[in-house]
Amino acid sequence: MKVSHELAHYLIDQLSPTGRFSARAMFGCTALFLNGLMVLLITRQGEIYVKTDAASQHRFAEAGCQPFTYTRRGPSGIREVALSFSQLPEGVVEEQDELISWVKPGIEAARRAAAGDRL
Repeated sequence: MKVSHELAHYLIDQLSPTGRFSARAMFGCTALFLNGLMVLLITRQGEIYVKTDAASQHRFAEAGCQPFTYTRRGPSGIREVALSFSQLPEGVVEEQDELISWVKPGIEAARRAAAGDRL
């Protein structure tokens, strides 16, 4: 998990103007939390996903960003499950202001989810 560990530290530093993030293992990935809210997921391959909801998902879809999915084995067989996280567009990680502009909607989506707000 070295790639996601190093990337997590980089992202925490880049996102510091938005608050104090912390990292921990989750779903076989590294998750970044802001005030106890899961906002980002980083895969072992270094893919970064941001929390989305009905208010923010369209921006990610318009940019061609894919949702975070995993395979689940259950009584009815194997199925693909999508979480409410979308991949960041290519290239936004290198520019702090651009990165923050894509992560801020994720922070708001995480806050709405924690409050139980359904859009």
